[in-house]
Amino acid sequence: MQQIITRATWLGVAGAALLLSACQKDSVTPDNTDNTPNLRPLTAAEVKTVGSSNDFAFRTFSTLRASDAASNLFISPLSISSAITMTYNGADGTTKQAIKETLGFAPQTDSEINESFKMLSELLTNIDKTVTFSTANSIWYNQQYKLQAPFAQKNENYFGATVKSLDFNSASSKDAINNWVKSKTNDKIKSIVDNIKADDVMYLVNAIYFKGTWTYQFDKQLTRRADFRKEDGSNVSTDFMTLKNGQYSYYADVTKQVLDLPYGNKQFSMTLVLPAPSKTIADITPELNSANLSTWLTNAHTSSLELRLPKFKMEYEKELKQALTQLGMGIAFSNQANFSQMVQASNQQFAISEVKHKSYLDVNEEGTEAAAATSVGLVTTSIPQAIIADRPFVFLIREKSSNAILFIGQLMAP
Repeated sequence: MQQIITRATWLGVAGAALLLSACQKDSVTPDNTDNTPNLRPLTAAEVKTVGSSNDFAFRTFSTLRASDAASNLFISPLSISSAITMTYNGADGTTKQAIKETLGFAPQTDSEINESFKMLSELLTNIDKTVTFSTANSIWYNQQYKLQAPFAQKNENYFGATVKSLDFNSASSKDAINNWVKSKTNDKIKSIVDNIKADDVMYLVNAIYFKGTWTYQFDKQLTRRADFRKEDGSNVSTDFMTLKNGQYSYYADVTKQVLDLPYGNKQFSMTLVLPAPSKTIADITPELNSANLSTWLTNAHTSSLELRLPKFKMEYEKELKQALTQLGMGIAFSNQANFSQMVQASNQQFAISEVKHKSYLDVNEEGTEAAAATSVGLVTTSIPQAIIADRPFVFLIREKSSNAILFIGQLMAP
């Protein structure tokens, strides 16, 4: 059986790629001349898609934590779901249904799913001229095959996918894909494909890039070394940034503190979920879902409390086959997989063999840079005097008007 490989890379910019073997959008440059948010109401389909994507984000985070509970973790659920949805457009039968249910798209039609991805991408790209956000998609296929027109057209029309045939016998084919990913993630993700076999069919790739400056920046002169307390009781010395006289949304209860730190014109933000001193991330993970997040942020108030936050960089790489199987799409990796809507006149069966995700994050006094790529291939309630994030926490990068979660992760040690 021919295999499909899926790989993902994330870096201050996010991206996703999908590989199938026998199996873009342009970047937005910050513009400070007009800082007014470019807002519009979401369509009903977009609301469903964002809700499904956010639910997928929390479910995937929880699943990955099961095996990486003590490690730093950082993924772009939007990148992963984009790459897999492009693959979904070539699936059929029970395989298609399994992917649809795993991504949470069961109540929606194919047209609604594809159209909402397109419209959401346009919204996120244009909503804040002071923030750089871009997303791009591509499909690279073995030249010995010919794609079915509906599959190619859907991904071109709705995902802006670049579709190119390559000689998979040539080493230059790997370079072409990796150079594309590198360019779309502002050189943050150097490569997504390790090697290409002559009988591989296709790579489907998504790349996302994000760079935002804090609305209220941390003063570099106030950055000091201090201890970050790990969950095992040990300490690690790291640089802590200090924000004085800033403004951010703040909520607290007996299990956690929630802070929402804005970027640019305040449409994008980083949301921190900091467990209470007596709690751990494992204690609050069951609380992490879209409904609770909405409740916390609705009940938050504007705070100017001094905030101390560690500077940190993070690189993460994960093969997602096991997690996606646990989430319900195991059939797509088996010899029962049905991707019959991808390639013309082929009597071969295709299956996803690997889904690899890579990401990068840099949080400093000025702001945040993040990237990701995914490829799929066939082959306390009392008010404190200051808030100090000196212990492991969960964080998300979100867009306010759509509520879309672009990234989610946990910092266990800077």
